[in-house]
Amino acid sequence: MSDTAITPQSIREFALAVRAALSDLPADDVDDLADGLEADLTAQASDLQAGDSAPGYEFGDPVAYADELRAAAGFPVRGPAPTVRQSALRGLCSRVGGARANAARRIRSSPTGAALLDFLLVLRPLWWVLRGWVVYAVAEIFVGGAISTVPTGPVRWLVLAAFVVLSVQWGRGRWLPWRWLPGFRTVVSVCTIITLPLVLALTANQAGAHSIEYSGSVPPRSAGLMQDGQDVTNVFAYDADGQPLRDVQLFDQDGRALNVVNDPANTPYLPQPDANGDRDMVVPSLMVPGGSGWNVFPLRLVASEDIDYTYDYLGQARQADAAPAPFPFSQVQPLVAVPEVGEPTPSPAPTPSSPTVTPEPTESPAPVSGP
Repeated sequence: MSDTAITPQSIREFALAVRAALSDLPADDVDDLADGLEADLTAQASDLQAGDSAPGYEFGDPVAYADELRAAAGFPVRGPAPTVRQSALRGLCSRVGGARANAARRIRSSPTGAALLDFLLVLRPLWWVLRGWVVYAVAEIFVGGAISTVPTGPVRWLVLAAFVVLSVQWGRGRWLPWRWLPGFRTVVSVCTIITLPLVLALTANQAGAHSIEYSGSVPPRSAGLMQDGQDVTNVFAYDADGQPLRDVQLFDQDGRALNVVNDPANTPYLPQPDANGDRDMVVPSLMVPGGSGWNVFPLRLVASEDIDYTYDYLGQARQADAAPAPFPFSQVQPLVAVPEVGEPTPSPAPTPSSPTVTPEPTESPAPVSGP
């Protein structure tokens, strides 16, 4: 006799071991023999533990118990090979259940092992939550098409919450209306254990990448162009007549390209808030090879609604979505020519006036001779 108290988990493990011992029978016969087994064992353990006669009651050998069920129902003794083929899923669930029950019995054979197993059973809710998270991460990779183990939006958070609630209910033995669902739950748990290291590694890599990207996405205040303590993200040029110019290359006094970023070759885009507070992206001109067209002004602009947040919570801007940046003014005041020193200021040209009309003398009529 063991001094370990009967728990719902031990009853469930014993029932799974009995099912494994009956696995050579047809599936319907196994269900007929073992469908109410957990309820019967629970009632039996409650009756015995309520008295003072059997505080350390245990069920014994599940194989012997299965043989008794066979004999009572008139089925033959288990042979060396199953007489009826099982589905792969049911066979896997039976083997896993039997192995788990045998392992639990061996662990509970010692007081230390029993105490450790009871402690792990207390942590089962944590495992249920972890299982739901891993299932969400796998679904996000294969269905959503993005390697993201942490939700990036409210819809994804709702999906994660749904998976966690479902996993917790499965762990409590709820929400299993169909007969095949307990076996499917076992398969999901096994797959979760297998994929858990990969999901944890992906999460760690993403956390490190986001940390590096975030720290590198904010350049020093001295990088690029600045005016009145603020970063300059674009430059607009107008000609002498006040008309806007495009694709203007600007250089400083040493012939260096005038850039608004610190590292033009490795900077694909630059954030720029718009008037509504949304974040647009400024991208370099494609007319300069190598992606270093940051000195060709005005720079092109990707609107906030065209920024892709699928793979990166900071957002990615594509050149295909870029459009010419709007000028702040459609036209500015034209320039006025300034005379050189010593040159007389040109007087304004006289305004032509209407010519003065001088009346011409009227020709007098010729004298008429008399008779």
